[in-house]
Amino acid sequence: MRKGDNEFEKTELKLSALRNNINAINSIVSAVKGTLGPRGFDCMIVDDYGNSTITNDGVTILNKISTSHPAAVLLIDAVMTQEKEVGDGTTTLTILTGALLESALKMAEMGVPIHKIIQGIKKGIEMSISIVENEKVMISKENSYIMEKVAFISARGDKEISDLIYNAAKFVGNEVLNSSGFKLSDCVEAIEGTKHKVFSGVIVDKRPLNVFENMRLNNVKIMVIDDSLDVDDNIKELLSTEAGLNNYLENIDIIKSWAKKIVDMNVNLLLCDRGINSMAMQILSDGNVVVVDRVLNSQLEKAARHSGAKMLKKSALNKSTEYLNNCIGIADKIIYDAEIEQILVGEGHGKPYSTILISAATGEITREKERIAKDAAASLQYAIKNGIVSGGGALEIYTSSLLEKYRKEIVGMEKYGFDCVIDALKKPFLQMVENSGFNSLEILEKINSAAKEEGKKFLSIDFENATIKNMEAEEIFDPAYVKISGFKKAGEIAQAILRINLILRGKKVNTI
Repeated sequence: MRKGDNEFEKTELKLSALRNNINAINSIVSAVKGTLGPRGFDCMIVDDYGNSTITNDGVTILNKISTSHPAAVLLIDAVMTQEKEVGDGTTTLTILTGALLESALKMAEMGVPIHKIIQGIKKGIEMSISIVENEKVMISKENSYIMEKVAFISARGDKEISDLIYNAAKFVGNEVLNSSGFKLSDCVEAIEGTKHKVFSGVIVDKRPLNVFENMRLNNVKIMVIDDSLDVDDNIKELLSTEAGLNNYLENIDIIKSWAKKIVDMNVNLLLCDRGINSMAMQILSDGNVVVVDRVLNSQLEKAARHSGAKMLKKSALNKSTEYLNNCIGIADKIIYDAEIEQILVGEGHGKPYSTILISAATGEITREKERIAKDAAASLQYAIKNGIVSGGGALEIYTSSLLEKYRKEIVGMEKYGFDCVIDALKKPFLQMVENSGFNSLEILEKINSAAKEEGKKFLSIDFENATIKNMEAEEIFDPAYVKISGFKKAGEIAQAILRINLILRGKKVNTI
């Protein structure tokens, strides 16, 4: 055997784990890349029972596809973290990660040490984030009109949804939007068969137990119980014994006394997480307390925050009236619509809140519109908090071109890892061009030529007709933090995958 052949085999063996992992990553990229951009396609996911989901939301696709490969799971977990933290940019993150690893594999096959590739990628990602930070523009009173444009782009061109998101942000105000504990995306409620609308306040999507027609109350005292107002199930199970029966009757008396206490405190609206005992229910109804049981926990929390109420366990009702009065929330108005069986809690004395009601004719379409609305809400909030950058792939192309200039300053083989970042940053734009039906390399060359001739930074195209456009002049923007977070996570995943030198099967776990 020749020496060269032996070296080739060693390289093949050393890169087998990397190839295996990259193949798994590529399968995930392939699932979502066709959805990217304004002219991205939809994906149909069919489960084992024949139920189908049609969507172009990257998170939804990755959440529903079946995969067990550890590298693929690592990428999906990162995407889910991006969705939870930022609410957008997940498809771009997936494509960037795949592109980084594809370029890294080519460099490794050329003989570039993996550690040098990792160092170069790390440096390239750090410089990319620094460029975004330098180029971002904060939203102020002077350019606040941009908020509406950011919402429109993030809502995938759905004007009706983007208007709802924009109006909700105005209702809530910048002070609340900039606070750490508030997410505008949590204000989105999807309820099939209603109408799109946005209003100040929160929705409780339940019919009261003791109200059967339209109702309006003013200056309402609200108690929120994150519990049942009934005897615990374990006590009911002992009814067959005399001691158990006595214990049950004692508990019924306690619950009745709690109901009387609630009436004596002049509570107008009682919201419960679970069921309510029938005898307690009668006492509450006689005391003119509007009672709603089995409220969704998310809606229970929103009603509590908006009204200023504290969420109580039923055992707290043993405490003093003075303590309980401090746990009561106040809302200036409560409106119940009997036709759609919804309660509006408005003008609460707690945190300002706005509800964005999303609906459609069918459940599947309603859920898809909800996903779009939540993405748009998250994007708009981060744009307000952390600033904006040019969209349409222009920022990535500009950043890539700057990195090409900085490459000359890098000494040693790290520059090959740096090249991986330069190439990967172009990939989201190229994919959007391909999804629009144009030749991606031809378009990229035209943009690079135009950038040199005109001296402009942020050039992209109109994805309808491929004409070159200045994204700043067209006022097409993305939230800066979505880009920063995506760059950072893509770099971290790529580095983690590149460090894996060997894949071993662990011990078989014996189950009894």
